[in-house]
Amino acid sequence: MQFLSDNNSKRKMYFPVRGKALRLPIYFPSISSVKTGLSPFDYFTILQGLGQSHFLVSAFDIDKSFQREEFISNLQEIIQNDGSIILMDSGNYESWWMRDKNWVLDSFNSILKYNVSDLAFCYDNQLPPNDIIENVTTIANSISASQKISKSSSIIPIIHCNKEYLVDAVLELHSQTNYEMVSIPERILGEGLLERIATVTNLRKALNNLDNYTYIHLLGTGNPFSLLLLSLAGADSFDGLEWCQTVVNSKTAVLYHFQQRELILDDCNFCKSGLDYTLSTLGHNINFYRNWMKEIQDAIETKKEIDILKVWFDSDFISALGKIWH
Repeated sequence: MQFLSDNNSKRKMYFPVRGKALRLPIYFPSISSVKTGLSPFDYFTILQGLGQSHFLVSAFDIDKSFQREEFISNLQEIIQNDGSIILMDSGNYESWWMRDKNWVLDSFNSILKYNVSDLAFCYDNQLPPNDIIENVTTIANSISASQKISKSSSIIPIIHCNKEYLVDAVLELHSQTNYEMVSIPERILGEGLLERIATVTNLRKALNNLDNYTYIHLLGTGNPFSLLLLSLAGADSFDGLEWCQTVVNSKTAVLYHFQQRELILDDCNFCKSGLDYTLSTLGHNINFYRNWMKEIQDAIETKKEIDILKVWFDSDFISALGKIWH
């Protein structure tokens, strides 16, 4: 598969943040108030207790938290004391589900000014205009407005558009802003997994023609197989809620309902611990994702992408990948 070889020679394996080098590809466990069982502050506390070195938090959830001041103070302390790398989302996902029409750019910037993150996605328009130039100009203006507010965060663009126009929109935005990373919701990449792999592959090919390496972050990607395949397709960074919404079978990488961990007990320290069900399950999941991403990273660094594909997928599916990555 020629693409895997070509891309391997060009991709970066580390992303510098706050004097640290984040090994790529990387998965950021997301914290959200939507479709989860605990409060965002509780998830934050648990991730800190688990020693998680990087995570994503929503600006909306920080602002609306019952522990707002403590949340802000703790996030600031992490940055000041060189703790976990904090990636902050615009909060539009949560505000949409909460039907809060008052969450606007100024709302996002009001949290951004507290300097509670190292990286932050721009305030994004989830219903963008069809015109590429108009869409991209809106994104560039949002980035500029927020970057003027923030002292600690690098603002990362999010692009929403039809899949057919994605490459053109990303390249147009790059010409206007010369960004280092671009973020794209996984859901706009296509209907099925192969279509999404093809979309990311085509985007990576286009970005590899630029002078400087451009990182791709996919929003809402936490399924283990999607993480593996989209990493090989050229994505560098991901965030998702699967770590706290589901439970993963560490032997098969298949996700189960959060309440079904007893079906998949393994030998990890969390499954054998005396912690309550929720804490032990979250620990089990985080432990899996750390190991899973390391497996992907090792396969890419040692140029053994084909080998890892053969471990997890049958020959028919690998053949279908070969038609994309020829």
